[in-house]
Amino acid sequence: MRSFIALEMPNQVKDFAAGLIRELKPTGADVKWVEPVNLHLTLKFLGEVDPGATADIITAVERACAGRPPLELAAQGCGAFPGPRAPKVVWLGLAGDIEPLAGLARAIEAALMPLGFEPEQRAFKPHLTLGRVRRPRRGSKAPSTAPLSRALAGMATVAGPVFQAAGVALMKSTLTGSGPIYESLHHVTLA
Repeated sequence: MRSFIALEMPNQVKDFAAGLIRELKPTGADVKWVEPVNLHLTLKFLGEVDPGATADIITAVERACAGRPPLELAAQGCGAFPGPRAPKVVWLGLAGDIEPLAGLARAIEAALMPLGFEPEQRAFKPHLTLGRVRRPRRGSKAPSTAPLSRALAGMATVAGPVFQAAGVALMKSTLTGSGPIYESLHHVTLA
């Protein structure tokens, strides 16, 4: 079972992100946009997991979250990885309790290492993925991403809703031809 640990987003953030996606679609870039219902902040991607390991994963995540208060966050800034001039991943940024959020991600990572999950090699950059630029098919030319880059530059300081992240979820991801289907298997409340 394909799984990850995430902060689920409240509806006001999903609605705000949906508005940004609607503004970016007319740029003509070939982007696979994320369905707003699927927006989340990945704290730890687990990959393929034996369903029998679920209880141990839940225990580790509960231990990592114990005693941590809810996080005050805000949707803020829109950009792309690796950069706006060569966008591959379009994202919505977060502001607010970023250091405690990074600490939570590190605690979850540390709690899962004894279960055989490798530590992430990249630095933690909290963001919500809005879309992924598709690679052109062999022999075809991709549409220009210049209009997308210009639109993202205009959204670099966009300010969205402030919200409280009060829980972490163990998520199951089922890949389908029309996109992933996410299911929350267990929710851990930050208190």
